[in-house]
Amino acid sequence: MKIHHVGYAVKNIDTSLNDFKKLGFKEITARILDEQRSVFIQFIKNGDYVVELIEPSNDNSPINNILSKIGNSTYHLCYEIDDIEKSINELKSDKYVIIEVSKEAIAINNKKVAFLYKKNIGIIELVEK
Repeated sequence: MKIHHVGYAVKNIDTSLNDFKKLGFKEITARILDEQRSVFIQFIKNGDYVVELIEPSNDNSPINNILSKIGNSTYHLCYEIDDIEKSINELKSDKYVIIEVSKEAIAINNKKVAFLYKKNIGIIELVEK
């Protein structure tokens, strides 16, 4: 599995983006509202490293739980895979739990993504090529 990006929960994309720019990151996408997931998303890049800034869009956003527990922070790694259903089944057999079933992600050109969790790893995201 190849890492696609690092997911970073933030309270405010504008504030965080300014600080990431000072560290050499550049915007590579426009800010997108993902209504299904109740988040705003902005992708940034420094060299080969891509970071997904994720801000809650309302009080029901799942990102609010992460922000209330640990504040602005990295919270998932996203892996690029060939076949999302096959990868999900393989990970389930390795005791990963599905957090979000595969569905299209507007912020990643409507590619299918899924979120899984394992105690010793934490949250991972899969994105189908």
